Amino acid sequence: MRRSRAWSRKDTEAIIPTSSTRAVSYTVIGAISVIGVVNITMKVPLPLKKIKIQGGTTTGHYLNFIRETLDIMDRYPEMRGSYLIMDNAPIHSSSEVNHMVENRIKDYKCVYLPPYSPELNPIEQFWAIVKHKVKRNQLMESETLTQRITEACNDVPLSRLVNLTQHSKNHFQNCLNKVPI
Repeated sequence: MRRSRAWSRKDTEAIIPTSSTRAVSYTVIGAISVIGVVNITMKVPLPLKKIKIQGGTTTGHYLNFIRETLDIMDRYPEMRGSYLIMDNAPIHSSSEVNHMVENRIKDYKCVYLPPYSPELNPIEQFWAIVKHKVKRNQLMESETLTQRITEACNDVPLSRLVNLTQHSKNHFQNCLNKVPI
């Protein structure tokens, strides 16, 4: 915790150099369906540097993820004609993403959700479950955060994925009927 006040001699600034630890940020991109976790990709953090946001998630990273996800979905006939539900993040709304998805032979379609509507996106509730599982116990010396996140994603039961999808579907219907959420 940092102090918000300090004292100094008259006509001098009250500046004290403090050391700070910057947390490492992991980026996880995922796709789920009622038949299970389709694809999870983790962007391993780069070593900390004193430069502005280098190594953020870009449309290129997302296009690679979408390509991998569609390749996985192509293996399952029951996924033909599926909708890929995405929020309005800039990396999702690229014309390249839409082109890649909708020009696939398997008849996939993009659905873009309105801003600030996490209740309409089942993956948001999925991430809440995964975060809880990751944070629940202290990380053991023998495991990595990447392993913990992967296990947490794979430990979400299929029945829970079905419930998350149904929950979002119910909210979607309420929105169409202009019922306040």
